[in-house]
Amino acid sequence: MPRPMPRQICKNVSITPEMDRFIADRVTSGRYQNASEVVRAALRVLEREEAIEQERMARLASRVSGSER
Repeated sequence: MPRPMPRQICKNVSITPEMDRFIADRVTSGRYQNASEVVRAALRVLEREEAIEQERMARLASRVSGSER
């Protein structure tokens, strides 16, 4: 049985002309079907980067608090 599609919310965002060209280039290349796919992929990368940064900061805080004893 196919998985149901997640609920989608439509958002309007402002982007620079450079970002618009980047998105258009990704779609033109055929890697993505539309601008929404490009934006979703970019947000997934941002989520991963922020999770990595949070883990790094937590490890650093742990080291600092461990060295204060």
